[in-house]
Parts: sequence; C-alpha cells; structure tokens
Amino acid sequence: MTLNPTKPGKQQRLPSLDENRELTVNLGDTRDQTNTLSTIPILSNRVVNVSSVPQRSPLRYPGGKTWLVPQIRHWLANLPKRPVLFIEPFAGGATASLTAVMDGLVDNAVLCEIDPELSNLWTRIFEDADELAARVERFVPTPSNVRRAFNKEPLDELDLAFNTLLKNRINRGGIIAKGASKMNSGENGKGLASRWYANTIAERIRAIGRHASRFDFIQDDGLNVVERYKDKQDAVFFIDPPYTVAGKRAGKRLYNFNEIDHQALFDQMSEVRGQFMMTYDENREVVAMAKNRQFRLAKVAMKNTHHEIMYELLITSHELLS
Repeated sequence: MTLNPTKPGKQQRLPSLDENRELTVNLGDTRDQTNTLSTIPILSNRVVNVSSVPQRSPLRYPGGKTWLVPQIRHWLANLPKRPVLFIEPFAGGATASLTAVMDGLVDNAVLCEIDPELSNLWTRIFEDADELAARVERFVPTPSNVRRAFNKEPLDELDLAFNTLLKNRINRGGIIAKGASKMNSGENGKGLASRWYANTIAERIRAIGRHASRFDFIQDDGLNVVERYKDKQDAVFFIDPPYTVAGKRAGKRLYNFNEIDHQALFDQMSEVRGQFMMTYDENREVVAMAKNRQFRLAKVAMKNTHHEIMYELLITSHELLS
C-alpha cells in the first residue's frame, strides 16, 4: 500500500494538560543525588481511565498505550509545526498511529511490525476490513468453534488474520506469543467470550478501513524503518519497543519477536531530524542511555496489570514541560 495523502478534517481543539502537571519531584533536593530516577520530572500524576479514551485498536495488546493517548494528543497538538507523517516502528496494537490519524493530528502514518502474524492481521485490516469485520460478527467463541477455527486447513490470509485476532481476544492478557494460555473462567465467568465484543471489534476494524488510504504498513525490523525515515523533518516518531533492557523478562514472555539492540535504537534516534517520543519502563539503564545523548526525560503515572500505580518514562527530542 502506498501513501496517499488526504486533506485532513477539521482539527479538534484538545484540552490542556496543565491540571495534570503535578511536578511533585523537587529537582533542587540534594538528599539523594545518586538516585537518578528521583530527579526525573513527573509530567502527570493522574492515572488515565482508559474507558474515557476512544478505543481505536481491535487488539487488546500487552503493553498497549491507550492510557497514554491524552499525552500523545497533547504532544502532537503542541508541536511547532503540524507533522505530515507519523511513524510507529514497533506497531503492536498501533494505538498511537490510529489516534494520530483518526483524530486528524497528522496526514498519514507508517506502521511497521516484524511479527508475521500481526503483520498479516494489519494488512488484512487495511485491505479487507469489511470481510474481516463480517467474520468477527458471525463468530460465536464457544470452545468447539474456537477449536474448529484453529484446526481448519488450508488457511488463507484472511483465515490467518482472523485466528490471530481470535487468539488475542481469548488468550490471557491478549498474548499471542508461543506458550500463551486461553482464559478459563474469564471476566464475570464468561470464559472465552469474556473479551469477544463482536460488534465493537467489527466497528473498530471498519473504522480503520475507512482511513486505510492514510496508512502505509511495512513488515520489517523497526530499526530499518527508523533508518529509512530519519532524514524527514516533517515526520514524527513514536517508539514503543519490547521492554528487554537490563534483563527485563516481560518482553520475552509477551512477544514472539523480542530481541532488540536498545543501544543501537538510541543511537539511531539521536540522528533523527524530526521530533520523537519514546516510551520505556522506569529503569536506570534507560535513563543513562537517554542522558548520554541529551534526550529529554519525563515520567507519567499509569496502572500495571495488577492495578498498581507506577511510572513510565517518556523520552523525547524536545522538552515536554514547556
């Protein structure tokens, strides 16, 4: 699919995040100069209720960024110049790209994903949205129907895409990596049907299909895509890689393709001419890589899967707090 720039619709006025900027860290506090994490300004202490944010992706993706949507909107809306192209080299559930395009904050987006299953799913969503959505609406996720779907042979690309989506919706945590297990009792005892909201998922797929001409999908290593577009000044990058820094195991468990050279990625981002936002777990090794390249750092509150409040790092090319 080639880029087909379209004239964006009227841009909505986005709310200010001033009320969320509770800078609770005293940067002048010298009591703990060795704790690098304590000196990072807090962009927001407010945990976003994801039910208040438009849900664009049909995937319930592990590590998804729906909770970060207000910050992504604010970042894009306050750039000195409206970006033409939004680049997401590690697409996953693609919440950031879908938000940027469908909210009219950019003209077009480039999504990249290395996982063949996810890549095929996104390709079918962009090219066969109506047919895929119709399959979702017809399917009832009983144990026998699920087995029948996974045992069907031969499978065409639409079958494979449907099965990837099905795994995402019925597996624990939305994990499609090898070894992932299906839900048992699920939400409110609904079992496999707990997260199969057929009409909602189908409508999200169709909504994406209506914007398909504004997306370019690439199956590739994300680092290659950064290299390809690094000289475009009118592009912005949203970087959300698998978290495998400092021996983090979550990325290895959640994703089939989790190996990434984070130092090389940071080196590449230091050469990018457009602006960027990167997201990482709060981690001293990540902070050191960012500071060594004079990147800007902030952190924002979120809830993990256990509903505990924690912070995620936002690493940017330009100051977020101004």
